[in-house]
Amino acid sequence: MNQVPPPYLSRIIFQKVRWRLTLSYLLVTLASIFMLSWWGFVAGIIYLQRGNPSLYLTELIVQKILPALSTIIPSILILIVPAILVSAYFGFLTARWIDLRLANLREAVQYWQRGDFSVKVSDQTADEISTFGQELNTMARDLEHLLQARADLAALEERTHLARDLHDSVKQQITAASFQVGSASALLEQDQNAARSSLQEAENLIHAAHQELNSILLELRPVQMKAGGLVRALQEYTQTWQRQNDIQVVLESQGKTKLPPGLQQEIFRFFQEALSNVARHSQASEVQVGLIFDDLELNLSIEDNGCGFDPNSVTTQGFGLKTMRERITRVGGSLTLTSRPGGGTRLAARVPIPVTRREQTNAS
Repeated sequence: MNQVPPPYLSRIIFQKVRWRLTLSYLLVTLASIFMLSWWGFVAGIIYLQRGNPSLYLTELIVQKILPALSTIIPSILILIVPAILVSAYFGFLTARWIDLRLANLREAVQYWQRGDFSVKVSDQTADEISTFGQELNTMARDLEHLLQARADLAALEERTHLARDLHDSVKQQITAASFQVGSASALLEQDQNAARSSLQEAENLIHAAHQELNSILLELRPVQMKAGGLVRALQEYTQTWQRQNDIQVVLESQGKTKLPPGLQQEIFRFFQEALSNVARHSQASEVQVGLIFDDLELNLSIEDNGCGFDPNSVTTQGFGLKTMRERITRVGGSLTLTSRPGGGTRLAARVPIPVTRREQTNAS
């Protein structure tokens, strides 16, 4: 059975603080008038009964009270109506004043949600709302400092990651190329074929270093989540990555859930690092990527057909597994790595979807 929506007027009255407070002023005024009238009626009966002890209560009401009320009621109504109007007017003004102050708080919070902490709550009235506003200002200031510290830490982590990548790959390749050029220079007059071979090897190393630098620059680009969200961003990234590394990427996704921006950023950076490791170490020709969204979690898998490795070996740390695991752990997920020499490598990440996002998805 369909529920009948409440009338428009009742929604206005009961959903707006301004009208609820105005209505409360009216109800208090009417209750006060009723109580005064009742006690005046009782006091009048007691007074008349003492002056007319021979009359019964019913006779007293009929002979004395009702004629007096017929004379007094018009005068009382003339006083009651202005009292009600004045009460409603002052109730409306008080409610409007409180509503404007709450709107000031709401506006500041909306700016903070957009990341603009330059807006502060300004309320000079010394009451609970003003105190609450000052506490919100303090919270916003602390939150701004926390976000700045987090950004600084993220920048430091990225610089450390970049320095490690440059040291482990580009620097080693350029150093090896330098040795090959030196060897070619020494062999130039003795063995031109050997010198030519050394120069060719140096050229290959420089080309590899150039590709590595392009990959690093691609990773350093800011993440822009467009209308398509995480899946669209991954698709656009893989198109560029395939051209630079000559490795085929097959990306498939199931389900659809809008993730929080911070979670999308972490998943995207994890995806970048995983593909970077594929390009550097796997010698693969194809990568299979799977994204499965459900009501509870996101499942991301990245599997290549490369040379693989022994996960128990010490050299595993060179594959950036620690950094990737930290990213997944930071968002409350878990990461599983499966690999064997000659059998490729598979990364499987399971990341829980926040409850608020699940509720919004189910509601839509």
